[in-house]
Amino acid sequence: MIDLHIHSKYSDGSNSIDEIIEIAKNKNMTALSLTDHDTTFGVAEIIEKSQKENIQVIPGIEISSVSNGHLIHVLGYNIDIKNSQLQDLLKIIGAHFNESFLEHYNWLQKNHIIDFDLDKILKYADFKQSLALSDIMKAMIENGEPYTLKDWPEFFNTKVKKYPGHRFIDDFPVHSSEAVEVIRQAGGIPVFAHPARIGKADLGEMELLLPHGLGGVEVYYPYHTEVLIQKYEKFADEHGLIKTGGTDWHGIELTTWDSEMGDYGVKSLEIINPSIH
Repeated sequence: MIDLHIHSKYSDGSNSIDEIIEIAKNKNMTALSLTDHDTTFGVAEIIEKSQKENIQVIPGIEISSVSNGHLIHVLGYNIDIKNSQLQDLLKIIGAHFNESFLEHYNWLQKNHIIDFDLDKILKYADFKQSLALSDIMKAMIENGEPYTLKDWPEFFNTKVKKYPGHRFIDDFPVHSSEAVEVIRQAGGIPVFAHPARIGKADLGEMELLLPHGLGGVEVYYPYHTEVLIQKYEKFADEHGLIKTGGTDWHGIELTTWDSEMGDYGVKSLEIINPSIH
């Protein structure tokens, strides 16, 4: 299986690039796509290292965006990671995430929910394009605090999620149509990620993106039942969209759904690159 939805430490995953390649080798995967959130920092590294293992890598990304009050992720495949429009958009998104992170951190500190030096978090995450909330716990673990990454979901739900102040979606700077268009400008194929996550708005939001160049739907996904798969297959076929799939792998500790890297995906790369047979 070719897993087209994988995250690394460069966004909010727990695996290094070397670890992702090792997992792929152990599962006899011949190809994959690294689709980190709002960054391409790991793409060149995984392409170079995977060549030595005869694993093909599709340059990818997962761009955060909003539409009609929904947080929508748009996957991009076969992108030019050096494209200036793409990188400019990622800088805008990164600045928003950094601002949101600092607002959360300051509130957590002020309310005595955590007591951990911000400089230590920034030092831990200095290899990244933007901060993720999970970097709080990752930095604490690296500092020797008595946590593991398996503690993150509970930590987030019982502590971080209580932050009342930030209008994250309302203030988000990128509309989904812009994410789709920029992926096209970067030579890529924009794919609507895990549509079931926005509930009954799924088909309507995908339809809105068709005129902007939406190219595919992530059909095969851990949360998608057979009924949902058939629903999205039908939508894709009706609109001439490619059908992709992936595990949404974040590492064994942070992938809280029952699947492993390579469990979901596609059988051939022809859907993304017709020249491959």
